[in-house]
Amino acid sequence: MKGAKVVGIFFLVFGLLFAILGSIEHIVAFKTTDERIYATAHIVRIDEQKTKDPEFPIEHTAFVEFETGSKKVTAKLNTYNSSFTVGKQVDIYYFENDLQMVYEVGSDAFYIIFASVGLIFAILGTILIFRKKHIVK
Repeated sequence: MKGAKVVGIFFLVFGLLFAILGSIEHIVAFKTTDERIYATAHIVRIDEQKTKDPEFPIEHTAFVEFETGSKKVTAKLNTYNSSFTVGKQVDIYYFENDLQMVYEVGSDAFYIIFASVGLIFAILGTILIFRKKHIVK
């Protein structure tokens, strides 16, 4: 029974941490929606870099090109997925004061998922901590 409580405390602490951090990041991302400038971009380059992680031996970075006003800008995309190919069109948003990093539309949903998983772990931890052992006669 004591082991279940220790695991419960671990789940609760880390679950709350994930839930709080995910919520804060989502709130920050949501506050900046008024400052976002939306555009359509094309992937112009995908860089591959070897890592020392055996689970993920190659890291990919996508670069996109888009127009802002009358000039073309090439910038790093905040995310990568295996469906990306050079020439593919992606919907992005960027901030006028930072044209070096752009964001794929919908990529901030990750924070909601992060917070939700944290909440689930916190609930499981609470159940493990406060469950009563049933005695069978």
